[in-house]
Amino acid sequence: MNQTAKWWRVAGSLLLLLAFFELAVMGISSAQRRRAETKSHAAGQVDDLFRNNCARCHGIDGRGQTPLGQTYNAPDFSDTKWWRKNSSITSTRTLRSIVARGKAGMPAFRKKLKRSEINLLVNHVRSFRARQ
Repeated sequence: MNQTAKWWRVAGSLLLLLAFFELAVMGISSAQRRRAETKSHAAGQVDDLFRNNCARCHGIDGRGQTPLGQTYNAPDFSDTKWWRKNSSITSTRTLRSIVARGKAGMPAFRKKLKRSEINLLVNHVRSFRARQ
């Protein structure tokens, strides 16, 4: 085999390798894009769930400063002191139970919401604590 043929074979192999690398990078970025879109969809879903089921009492910001929130003494979920003072009821499991079964003036949501939706809401409520 002459030198030119060897050069073309090496160049072709390098181009093929480069093409595979480019496809791999594109595959990774599209997977990352799909994950980001899924997270964005979940965030939008939980925002809608909270707005439609919780915000009239707890407020869109979780502070409980709404007319119904004040009537029913809704907690301020952004207050770290409230979380500390009420640590006996702020575990994920207990919060799920409260959302599902209701408590005091809060209605039960177990017949209205799926378990996965209740889990999303509990995680959302817990996120208010970190937003201060």
